[in-house]
Amino acid sequence: MAEQPPTRRRGKHFLLIAAATCIVAGMLALGGLYRLSSSPMLCNSCHIMKPYVQAWKASKHNNVTCIDCHYPPELRGTIWVKYQALAQVAKWATQTYSSKPFAEVEDASCLRSGCHASRLLEGKVTFKRGIIFDHGPHLKEERRGRQLRCTSCHSQIVVGTHIEVTTTTCYLCHFKGMKTAREFHPLGGCTVCHTAPKGDIKLGTITFNHESVVKRNVGCEKCHLNVVEGDGQAPRERCYACHNQPEKLQKYADTPFMHDFHVAGHHIECTRCHSEIKHALPPPIGLSISRLLEWLVEPSSAEAVENNAQVQPKRGLQPPAVKTPEAHPPARDRELDCKTCHQATHRGVLEMYIGMGGKGTPMIPGHMFQVRVECVACHIELGKDKAIETFAGRTFRPSERACLGCHGTRYKGMLERWTTTMAGMQAAVSGKLLSVEQTLQTTFRTHPQFAKAWKLASDARHNVEFVINGKGVHNVFFAADLLKVADGYLDQSMVTVGQSPLKVADETLIRGGYCAVLCHNQARVRAPETVNFGAETIPHVRHVTDFGVTCTACHSAERHKAVTATKTTCLGCHHRAGNDNERCIACHRAQHAFFSGTIETQAGEPAPSSHAAFTDCVGCHDVQTKHSRQAVATRCLGCHDGTYLKTFAQRRREIDHGLEEVRRLVRKGESGLRRAPDHSMASEVRVLLTAVKGDLDLVVKAGGVHNPDLAQAVLAKAKGSAQRAVSLLSR
Repeated sequence: MAEQPPTRRRGKHFLLIAAATCIVAGMLALGGLYRLSSSPMLCNSCHIMKPYVQAWKASKHNNVTCIDCHYPPELRGTIWVKYQALAQVAKWATQTYSSKPFAEVEDASCLRSGCHASRLLEGKVTFKRGIIFDHGPHLKEERRGRQLRCTSCHSQIVVGTHIEVTTTTCYLCHFKGMKTAREFHPLGGCTVCHTAPKGDIKLGTITFNHESVVKRNVGCEKCHLNVVEGDGQAPRERCYACHNQPEKLQKYADTPFMHDFHVAGHHIECTRCHSEIKHALPPPIGLSISRLLEWLVEPSSAEAVENNAQVQPKRGLQPPAVKTPEAHPPARDRELDCKTCHQATHRGVLEMYIGMGGKGTPMIPGHMFQVRVECVACHIELGKDKAIETFAGRTFRPSERACLGCHGTRYKGMLERWTTTMAGMQAAVSGKLLSVEQTLQTTFRTHPQFAKAWKLASDARHNVEFVINGKGVHNVFFAADLLKVADGYLDQSMVTVGQSPLKVADETLIRGGYCAVLCHNQARVRAPETVNFGAETIPHVRHVTDFGVTCTACHSAERHKAVTATKTTCLGCHHRAGNDNERCIACHRAQHAFFSGTIETQAGEPAPSSHAAFTDCVGCHDVQTKHSRQAVATRCLGCHDGTYLKTFAQRRREIDHGLEEVRRLVRKGESGLRRAPDHSMASEVRVLLTAVKGDLDLVVKAGGVHNPDLAQAVLAKAKGSAQRAVSLLSR
């Protein structure tokens, strides 16, 4: 065989070396590309993946590489996985990757050894906001006939979070199809996730505690019916986002298959198909009212079509978190819309419950509105006539059983009392309203103040009709205040045209004595006999029983228990014209006892003032003017000549000087005690100083000038005791 030329042999060797080099380089490149495909660096190189990578870096999984989760452990070394990894590199290199990334994370990736082993999923854990959760039943058992996966709850439907729990999945499973207009029964019940709050909760002007209603097994939906928004439907249009094959779209109605294929088979997040269900408490009272009033004035669907406009909320700056359920189901296609003719049918009732809309009254939300009691909590009684129900529909009426179910037997009879009391008050003010209107129309139409008087009567009519049509029993205290204000308007109307106000049958109840009748008596609330008001002790019960003072004369109608009375309020009654001496003594006992010489003191036998035999309180004090020294001194001239004023001023200066002298000695004694607290005579000194300060208080509070001689005797005794205390400390 002829030898090949050296040139050909060298060329063949070169080709072999080149081929081997290419193969090695290719293998190294493939290895490098595979290594690159396993690195988060490759993921981060695509601009659409940057938010996901940033979320991963900020998460608790930032020490776990992408492929550790996105490829199951048992498949990680297979040719298929390697092919997928290289395919991703090729798509990245050619810039042909999808702009809408989608990834599946198998349960095996989460539950492998060293990560979330199955033993860590045993038992209950506490989720945010105190939600109690147990992984076991959710992963080991079917829920609502569906097999869940880890990523059913731990998903990435919100950019910026990485494999965090998405509560929308919880809400979808627990709430979908579980709420009707009157009932709400979440899957497993409310307490499977969270127990009733402990302790007191401040809601508006009400302090509420769940303990009593929990003991009586009151259903959560009685107050929390309106805590979900959305129905969680899966419209067919959602399918088109991923599919366009007719044979696949035909499977839409096969619900079990759809869930098995998408959830169990491919770990698709629920919200890719289902609309969101939100779960939260309604907003604070202000926002709740905003939404409720928007609902009242929403045009019907027919009006919206006619005006070629969408229904927009009136208060766009205050969107509530939860939509208030419609009173009637929305109209379906080709169905008559009742709201076209029947609009805002419950406006009066709703505004009464909220406590707003009256003339001249503050906003007084009902107690039950403030604690979010729903209409269905009280309206539980169905009509008994089935024939009427068949054709006229169902109306649930209020029942006392609802009251007793929440509040116990202590409230038995309260609903009936409310109803009869409100009816009586309405009748009284309505009768007065008709009389005033008739008088104005027939006698005073030409009076120059007729327009003003008629406006007052019109405002009174507004409040009366509001109570009648809004059913005052929905918010009895607001309704009673409306009638009280209406009664006042009617009085002002008559005074405007120069007439005396007309009287009503039960004036005390109308003027503000309704608190005790509507609530306190029935609930067995016992008012204290006396209360402290400033430095005075007030006979609380006697003000109502003996003096005819109504509750709202001193207490707020809109803030329960709040005291609105001031010193001026008291003076308006106690210092009015015609008051006799007894009214003074009721509050100023110390001054009267000092004046009459009946006060107890250690300064010898007290004697009455030299004036006690000739005059009394109102002889020197004009109760309708300010009680200044100059005003009182002026009254002296009714009995004395001008020279007495100098004597009166001199006696007052002597008392003031004596007070200051004793106070100086007390300060000196207290200073000595601070310097020598362990002095042998310290105990006796403290007793003496305490007695001296008592004498000083007596002269100041009783007004030494009411009995100057007695004041000087008390101060002399106090001065001697104070001097003795000081001398004891100097030994």
